[in-house]
Amino acid sequence: MNGMIGEDTVDDKVWIVKTHSPWCMPEAPPFSCNKILLVVRNPLDSIMSWLECVQHGNHSTKADFEIQEEYPNYWDEWVKDCGEYFA
Repeated sequence: MNGMIGEDTVDDKVWIVKTHSPWCMPEAPPFSCNKILLVVRNPLDSIMSWLECVQHGNHSTKADFEIQEEYPNYWDEWVKDCGEYFA
């Protein structure tokens, strides 16, 4: 998967790291840093972004329909599962 320059490079070349925090991603490599800038998104925006990423394998492809309208049961379970990480 192509990302921004410096992403997923865990040495002194790292400038920007995007996350879907507060999710803990076990496959993400650990790294240290000197400065952090935290931008907090609306949880519903983040939950939808994560769903789209999982479904399509990237951050730019979107479904041709409204998931929460076409599949309300799936959406409710997805939000419930994701919400456990915010507790």
